[in-house]
Amino acid sequence: MKIKILTFLTCLLITVGSFAQYNFSSSEPSGFATATEASQMADQIVKAVGLKANFQVAEAQVSNALAVLHQGKRYILYNRNFIDALTKVTGTKWAAISVLAHEIGHHLYNKTPRYGTPTLSTELEADEFSGYVLEKMGATLQEAEAAMKMLATNYATRTHPAKNDRLNSIALGWKNAGGVDTEEEEDEQPEYSQPERQSIIPRENIAATLFFNASPNNTYYVTKRLNVIQVSNQQVTMIGHLSRSNSRDYPYIISDNNGYRLYIDNSGRILNADGKTVGTIKTDEDS
Repeated sequence: MKIKILTFLTCLLITVGSFAQYNFSSSEPSGFATATEASQMADQIVKAVGLKANFQVAEAQVSNALAVLHQGKRYILYNRNFIDALTKVTGTKWAAISVLAHEIGHHLYNKTPRYGTPTLSTELEADEFSGYVLEKMGATLQEAEAAMKMLATNYATRTHPAKNDRLNSIALGWKNAGGVDTEEEEDEQPEYSQPERQSIIPRENIAATLFFNASPNNTYYVTKRLNVIQVSNQQVTMIGHLSRSNSRDYPYIISDNNGYRLYIDNSGRILNADGKTVGTIKTDEDS
């Protein structure tokens, strides 16, 4: 177990830079730095399908992203923190682009409600548009689906369809745009078509699972971008980052934004600064 944990984490730290395989310059993908950048990306989205924007893009205090009609004008509002977190957790900026494309789909199809909430059918229509335009922009099906795999629930709600239906709509749009499915993507299909106990985090994005003694009922992961996240009530919160240390006894460190540190020893135990064991780390290699 000791060797497996050390080998896995070491390989992950060495190769993490190679995950930036998308057509973006940053090795650590982030969301839209400014509203201007978001607007420029929106322009690329509509140009990819030969249309013109009939809306304005603005950063706002909304929970995620929203297409709205206000005083006769169309807007796409987005929460920058949400977009940044989604991009980092999925490891690809295509996730942020797909969210933006989805909201743009509502406007271009003129299906943005003046009051109330959109119907399930309009959500699927916007999902299909998102898949279509992302293929035109060069995204793989996996990249086009990255955000939805993370955000959608396995069951339908009053406002949004179930994950499987939404992924099917994205895939339909992507294939209608000329995308060709691959064996890898076909192999992934059962993963989201079956109910999952755990989470809104796709398995392919998880590097390790963390277990904390003081929080046994919560779920914690290390992603392949080395972010430490908590999943609770279908919400993802980034709480820290995994890094390599110079210590032979404690080769890995978990740090949060406030500078608080936990230490991982060679056996996979997680310890605090006082040397007390507070949890463990486990990878699929340890099963």
